[in-house]
Amino acid sequence: MWNAGDESHDEVRVVFTTKRSGRLALHGLACGIVNHLHLDDARAVLLRNMYQFSPEAHFITTAGKVALKAGGAAPIADDKRCAELVVKSCNRCARYLPVNIPYERNHLSFSNHCVAEHRRPCKHNGFGRLRNPDTDESLSLDYGFQLECRFCKKFEVNAAHNPKRTAAQMKEDAARRRGFELLIEALSGGTPQLQYRHETGRELADDVLARSNGCCFNCEKPFPKGRGWHLDHTRPLALLWPLDGTATALCGDCNSEKRDRAPVEFYSPEKLQELAELTGISMDELRDPKPNMAVVGVLLKRLDWFFDEFLATSDMTREHDGKIAGELVVKALQKVLERCPGGAPIDLVAEFNSRRSAG
Repeated sequence: MWNAGDESHDEVRVVFTTKRSGRLALHGLACGIVNHLHLDDARAVLLRNMYQFSPEAHFITTAGKVALKAGGAAPIADDKRCAELVVKSCNRCARYLPVNIPYERNHLSFSNHCVAEHRRPCKHNGFGRLRNPDTDESLSLDYGFQLECRFCKKFEVNAAHNPKRTAAQMKEDAARRRGFELLIEALSGGTPQLQYRHETGRELADDVLARSNGCCFNCEKPFPKGRGWHLDHTRPLALLWPLDGTATALCGDCNSEKRDRAPVEFYSPEKLQELAELTGISMDELRDPKPNMAVVGVLLKRLDWFFDEFLATSDMTREHDGKIAGELVVKALQKVLERCPGGAPIDLVAEFNSRRSAG
């Protein structure tokens, strides 16, 4: 799916090539001009990753002709033409769209609902338990799916609730990120980038770009002259992971799309395997979207230092539009602790308020 502009395309050919024997299921095979009210009026930033919204964004207004050919293979037998696909209805547009069962994390049409380990399996009706209206049978899922398809979730729900991030919101995010960076640096005894330079004698960014062969790790888009790329944490700063030797090179679009998601919440299984080989992070660790428990452990042992010294620094006492940076960091840290195995080991916000009341 792409914006053709004024170009005319008489024919578009899509070729599927497999590395190993498998099955290919095609849902609602069609082509043509895609159009929708939201696509006409949407801000440009919302359209950057629309090529991934398939098939839920395929509102075809002018249909084209589709021909299917199995190249280099025997004709497809009639008894092989059918494959069972599970479909789910969208609460907004009421369409039935496919979901990927049993590979829920490699989702289609609907984003997952319960991703954190302590929330699975998803037990929410309509999310983790789906009912077949024809047979009354139910299907229990591990991650579950959102009620709205990804298209409706993007344009009908999220865009409506958050049409444009304000400067104040951007400052809050920056304050949280800066707070996490300073905290990790203090608890680890120095910045990871400097530690990398001292240990290897090389620059982290140079090594990461070379390791990625000058291309985006996710979409493999090349970086002309080594420019226009982002140094990604791989495991997110939002979960207290530092920017260290496990970092990866991403293009701007992929980095914006990944945001603060853990690797398993963004990459395909194949890419996860590549990531493990590239960074040295084990597959078990990449599949587990938990916080950096080493940093969490040190933080819990140094709570007095955290409250009495770290939050008293000029960076943490700075005020942004009526909000204190340290307070934002405490609230953000509590969300991190809630993703620890077994739940939050401490209510950091309550402890913060208690100490503040006690003077």
